[in-house]
Amino acid sequence: MDLKIYIPKNNVEVKNKVKDSIFYGNIKNVESINEAKNFISKIKDKYHDATHNVSSYVIKDKKESIDYYDDDGEPSKSSGPPILEMIKGNNLVNTVIVVTRYFGGTQLGIGGLIRAYGNTAKKAIENAQIKTLSLYYHIKAVGNYDNIGTIFGQIEAYKGNIKETKYYDNSIELFFYLDPKQFDQIKEKLIEATGNKVEITVINKFYL
Repeated sequence: MDLKIYIPKNNVEVKNKVKDSIFYGNIKNVESINEAKNFISKIKDKYHDATHNVSSYVIKDKKESIDYYDDDGEPSKSSGPPILEMIKGNNLVNTVIVVTRYFGGTQLGIGGLIRAYGNTAKKAIENAQIKTLSLYYHIKAVGNYDNIGTIFGQIEAYKGNIKETKYYDNSIELFFYLDPKQFDQIKEKLIEATGNKVEITVINKFYL
């Protein structure tokens, strides 16, 4: 997984006039293909009388990255790909953009369409702004009471963020968030400091 990802900071709509055509660009941060499809449907319902509602998205999860575009009746590759390239060119993931066009009577040509759709997507991204998310590990550490001070101390030393602590008759469980670059070091340090009497495992990976 990447140490950092980039998403739209805000969900916005922009307006862009090109000759006689009016373009509306809508951008949203989404977590799944279904959420992206629902957003596209919502915009199509809102602008049901538009000439075209062109959409594109990039969805990234733990296993794969999915790119999608739909020209929605515009000439092939004249509208969807420029939007997709704006998303990818800004290194955005989990992002959907829909560009709506109301045709004003003047033909733009293939080159004009590419510029119009690409520039509308660009304006949407600029207005939404870009937010950086960092990868974190959700970690569980298990040890006995004799090593409580050592475990807490090392988590603090490596700037771990303790989220939950569970106490049992002879042991303790700590759950904390940690920068993944620190994981190997803290694991090695805890094993060494406790005489290999601690179990430390990654239970989840997420962006924050």
